[in-house]
Amino acid sequence: MVDQLADPAQQPDPQNKNQPLSSGVSAPETYSVHYKVKPGDSLSSIFSESGASQADLHRIMKADVEYLALETLRPGTELKLTFNKQGEFQQLALDLDPARSLAYTRVEKDTFEYQETEQSTHWVSEVLKGSIRGSFYQSALNAGLSKTQIASVQQLLEHQINFRRELRAGDTFAVIVGHERTASESTGKTRIEAVSLERRNRTHTAFLFDDGNYYDQNGKSVLPAFRRLPTAKSFRVSSHFNPNRLHPITGRRSPHNGVDLATPVGTPIMSTGDGVVERVGNHRYAGKYVDINHGNAYKTRYLHLDKIFVRKGQQVRRGEKVAHSGNTGRSTGPHLHFELHMNQRPVNPLKADIPTASDVPKTALKRFERVAEYKLAVMSDAGSRSNLMLAGIDTQFD
Repeated sequence: MVDQLADPAQQPDPQNKNQPLSSGVSAPETYSVHYKVKPGDSLSSIFSESGASQADLHRIMKADVEYLALETLRPGTELKLTFNKQGEFQQLALDLDPARSLAYTRVEKDTFEYQETEQSTHWVSEVLKGSIRGSFYQSALNAGLSKTQIASVQQLLEHQINFRRELRAGDTFAVIVGHERTASESTGKTRIEAVSLERRNRTHTAFLFDDGNYYDQNGKSVLPAFRRLPTAKSFRVSSHFNPNRLHPITGRRSPHNGVDLATPVGTPIMSTGDGVVERVGNHRYAGKYVDINHGNAYKTRYLHLDKIFVRKGQQVRRGEKVAHSGNTGRSTGPHLHFELHMNQRPVNPLKADIPTASDVPKTALKRFERVAEYKLAVMSDAGSRSNLMLAGIDTQFD
């Protein structure tokens, strides 16, 4: 069930939509119904209760196929459904976070268009420090890191140190965590900007550089190389990445946020990097799909699958089989739709600058060394927990 938050004064009488209005009062062009999502709600039930048709919901799901933004509606999310004065549904709008909102707006009789609005944001950095007392996980929790941030730190350093066997009581760590903010509030998004873990006479480090990759103090990549594509052999690209693709009927922008590979049903699909399975679902148009979070800036998505071999929350390794390709959902034939997201934005997986276990480019090495030196000093000088209030530590070295 949901809470209806609409202003009744803005709505026509449902028992008499053609009632005359008082002299001098004109009918509003639209009216809106607001709902707050509660546990157990579904879009289908929300549309039914609001008077919007299931056919329009299906049209919106089709518009959402390149984004899957409606697949995980959280309790507390507020939806606004807008109708024209004839009572015909026109738009679904919702806020993803304080900086980003979505709208699915009718542009033709049978077509809705996805629109995203994003405010300007900046990053505020915080230093969290601690020492090992028991496990690293519990020590990091005690220092103020979240479970997600701890997983990111472990992923960044796991190829330098065995967290179970090599840490000792008294070893110390410091982490710079970035918090994304609008002009007035936090969006809830964070990133790891630097890590330093000292054990006896050795220091392990990882620094986020402005190319979106992480390197140690010597400029060496700390993440293993990504696979470019999720299949063991090459397949023909049947549809290329195109963020500016136009809808063949409406002429409006209708992006293709991944690449389609002409894979036969049953082709093994591999994770292109180490990560954690973030979502497993079955969408009316996208079919069976898997989302994998590779930590920090990278995510991958695999659509139209036949069989899925992983579950939400499962850790996977680069090259591990996660599914078989298929022809599920609304598809013109067997294929795999594969997406790569960097910093919450889809990019071309065939051309994107992915982690390749390489060094910082020589032309940027001096600047990186200054960034790393500065971040190390910040972590060393900070108290046990301190807000730096810096909107992007790296920018001063541009």
